[in-house]
Amino acid sequence: MSRKQFSWLVILAVLAAAIAVFMPRQTSRIESFESAPLLPGFADQANTIDWLRVTGAGDEVLATLERGPDHWTVDEVGGYAADWVVLRALLAGLAQARVIEAKTSNPDYYDRLGVRDVASPDAQGVMVSFRDDTGLPAVILGNPARARDGQYARLDGATGSVLIDRELALPKQREDWVDRAIVDIADDAVVEVEIRHADGDVVRARKASADDEDFTLEGVADGFEPKSAWSVNSLAGALAALRLDDVVQEDEVDWTGATTYRLLTADGLEIRVEVIDTPPLEEDEAAATQHWLRLTAGIYTTGLDTGVSAETDDATVLERAGAINERVAGWAYRIPEYKAASMTKRLADLVQPIADDS
Repeated sequence: MSRKQFSWLVILAVLAAAIAVFMPRQTSRIESFESAPLLPGFADQANTIDWLRVTGAGDEVLATLERGPDHWTVDEVGGYAADWVVLRALLAGLAQARVIEAKTSNPDYYDRLGVRDVASPDAQGVMVSFRDDTGLPAVILGNPARARDGQYARLDGATGSVLIDRELALPKQREDWVDRAIVDIADDAVVEVEIRHADGDVVRARKASADDEDFTLEGVADGFEPKSAWSVNSLAGALAALRLDDVVQEDEVDWTGATTYRLLTADGLEIRVEVIDTPPLEEDEAAATQHWLRLTAGIYTTGLDTGVSAETDDATVLERAGAINERVAGWAYRIPEYKAASMTKRLADLVQPIADDS
């Protein structure tokens, strides 16, 4: 190597060192960021929080949740029970959430993270707020982070947004904050089903024994037969895993002309249901017919050979009926169309003329 080439290498090395000294040290700034709780002090109050509000785009209140003596309720649906699984996950998540990275303070970029003020009709995030006396700030929970774990968030009124170390799921539909389970009566526990329409049409199907696989459809006229065993047996599954689409006080629905659906289980539980189809409760020409029901539970003694001692089992059934009534008394539930259809079958839907083989 010539002396001239060596001199140039020395000069380049000196320049590189100088540039390194004067370049902004972004990596050191990032490494110096210290993780901190999203809501300082929330973990200490998580078990005593008794009120919170969830607000969506356009300042729409999705749910105001209050803790009562026995359970949390949702104010916007008349104080109906809240979904504790959803709420518990939110409370636990807020207590554990930690900020792991500072993000933009420029409002022009809030939309990218979903942390725009929820007063905007186009806001993507959801805001959770607390009572003033808690001293806790409201927080806007935005979009999940892309290509990494976490979720974007911003304290209401703050300019800076952040990335937290977990994703908190917040439903954006009011009904998803409600405990949607109504009742769950397995079809294989049912031994008798009866449907009575306001015009006098009656459907009745029963088993001679709880061990029978199929129901017998009663009242079939001469020359007719059930379309299939499945169509008759399916009547017993109407209350299996029954979930609501909406809930209101029962006096908000006109029950005139309702169909009565009744079932009995092998251990003597009786469920009576009134089902009615109504126009939408709010004026909306484009909306479809709605299907509503209300129900009560009781105990019924039959002559059916169930193999269960009534003396030893009545107390259990009464307790079960009481638990159902405590949850459903005074409420009307909007249910899916397919569930309503299975509770309002007519005899003509279940039979067909016997084929003439001659």
